[in-house]
Amino acid sequence: MADITQAFATAVELHQSGDRVNAERHYRAILSQLPDHAATLCNLGTLLASQNNFAEAANCYSLCLATSPGYADAHYNFGNLYRRVGQWPEAIAQYEACLRSQPDHTGGHFNLGLTLVNRNELSAAGDCFRRVLALEPNYADAHSRLGDLLLRSGNADAAAASFRRYLELKPQDHRGYNNLGLALANLNQPDEAVQTLKRALEMKPDYADAYNTLGLAYEQQGKKDAAADCYTKAVELKPDFADAWSNLGTNLTEAGRADEAIEALRQSLAIKPNSSAIHSNLLLTLNYTSTLTPAQVTEEHRRWAGRFAPGAATIRPHDPRPDRSVRVGYLSADMRSHTVAGLIELLFEHHDRSQFHVSAYSNVPRPDDTTTRLSKLADSFRSVVGLSDTAAADLIRTDNIDILIDMSGHTAGNRLEVLALKPAPVQMTLFGYPNTTGMHTVDYRLTDEVADPPGMTESLSVEKLLRIDGLAWAYKPPVGVPDVASLPSLVNPSFTFGCLNNPAKISELCLETWSRLLATIPNSRLVLLAGQSARGAQRLTDRFLAAGVSRERLELVFRLPTLEYFEAHQLIDLMIDPFPYNGGVTTCDSLWMGVPVLSIAGNSYVSRQGASIMTHVGLSEFIAESPGHLIALAQTWANNREWLADIRLGLRRQMMQSPITDGVRYVRSLEAALRNAWLRAL
Repeated sequence: MADITQAFATAVELHQSGDRVNAERHYRAILSQLPDHAATLCNLGTLLASQNNFAEAANCYSLCLATSPGYADAHYNFGNLYRRVGQWPEAIAQYEACLRSQPDHTGGHFNLGLTLVNRNELSAAGDCFRRVLALEPNYADAHSRLGDLLLRSGNADAAAASFRRYLELKPQDHRGYNNLGLALANLNQPDEAVQTLKRALEMKPDYADAYNTLGLAYEQQGKKDAAADCYTKAVELKPDFADAWSNLGTNLTEAGRADEAIEALRQSLAIKPNSSAIHSNLLLTLNYTSTLTPAQVTEEHRRWAGRFAPGAATIRPHDPRPDRSVRVGYLSADMRSHTVAGLIELLFEHHDRSQFHVSAYSNVPRPDDTTTRLSKLADSFRSVVGLSDTAAADLIRTDNIDILIDMSGHTAGNRLEVLALKPAPVQMTLFGYPNTTGMHTVDYRLTDEVADPPGMTESLSVEKLLRIDGLAWAYKPPVGVPDVASLPSLVNPSFTFGCLNNPAKISELCLETWSRLLATIPNSRLVLLAGQSARGAQRLTDRFLAAGVSRERLELVFRLPTLEYFEAHQLIDLMIDPFPYNGGVTTCDSLWMGVPVLSIAGNSYVSRQGASIMTHVGLSEFIAESPGHLIALAQTWANNREWLADIRLGLRRQMMQSPITDGVRYVRSLEAALRNAWLRAL
């Protein structure tokens, strides 16, 4: 036995020194004398696995465990082997067996955590890394891995603390600074994030990941052009960097460069075709371009659903009584300071609790005061941040939700893949996204008869169209905004048009049409919101200059604080709705400030929102049928300033008396539609 012990020690020394050939020879010599020597079988298996000889390695581990049941390191190495080939359940079983034999096996806990991450079981993975740190507080990689999980689950404070601890242990690791910078950006601390990320780039100037994260921090600082430069640098250094291409696409969209953004997003998706989030981002951007037909955009949505949401079995109501209280769940990433939150608040406030129980499922990683307010208005408020799609769907099923209403569509943070699992008997989508989800598991898209006229748009929606009485949504008027001012052109010789929508909505056809409008109407001006990109603003300027519009007739304003945004309406005579993606809440803001909106009625919901709003406020005379008709209407109103001034002074009262701001009426109409849909499901 002494000879075997010495031979094993020699083999281990050779193995550790990297002399695999001689190490293997020694291991096999030992086994020729003692075939059931557990430690040798285990180590030989590890050596063979390092040579990608997986079958023989697995045989070694099996023999080891057959002769020495419960041999912890054999289970551990067997788990590593399964993890390398992507057999997650088998790997988990081996790690768990390892830990049953040796509960303080640090590697077992750590690699079990890594495997659970691969299965998207983030909470359980976090427990594994915490156990590692309880056993070995200075295990640097466990701090880093735990920080990553905490960040993904929305706990950026704790994530930052984990990354700071990692850097204390590994102060020269550029990756730690990148991770900390990302956590700081998530904490909305962009200044410190920028400095931290610059430190990472000082250590590794060609670090593509840090450039990408630095771009995100610059976005928070409002430095959109600097962010674009960072994303561009990231993809130059790492051409297959899908996330950087996606971030560049979003940046270009916000700068009003939707067609370029689509190219960047398609590049991202080509690299990472299994990313539903990137594909959703592309779908959102397709709504902004004027180069695709509505049918083409719908087909892109169908493709997304075919890949990521093929459908699940229909479930029956847990309680089929037709007259009982219906349990409604609202699922949204925008239960925070966001334009969608106004409608959510109206819903939570006005639902008839004798007929409807209201549950909220919030995917907001950084809750704010609005989140807190909404949480107090719902009957049940649950965060689904960090939950897998399966876990979130199980939660909704456990709550016995009858009707689940998505309010995000393909916007950021959406959880559409939860709806793909069909956790509720009836599922719908409402307001947050102006197009079809593309999903057969979403039964209805809530809309109205102007935005989706019967016989016109059914083919553009995978869901059935559920039209409610009045506007498809309601507007919660702002408080603390200025009074309506008199028409500026009554005292000014010029007539001022405006558009304070997201510049992403200013399509190529918009630019062409609005240039013609200014050329047609003498003494006219145009005020545009240019977001936060100086390059985007210059692009707009150049386009109008090239069309013969003089610089003094164009005024570009950058993103405004709320009060200044509403004050800006006081200097505008008439708004123009962008197309094909019309304004929604922005249009209502304009009407609340007394400024009518000229809108073209298109042939899809996204391009008919303006027509629906103007119809329901009683101003259908501001609806055009084509770009040429828009220009003619603009000229008519510019020549009828007294009439326009009268409309302006009475428009806020007109809004208050319209169905657009009547939250109670809207919710009653919605409830009637929900009840009918519920009865059809029984």
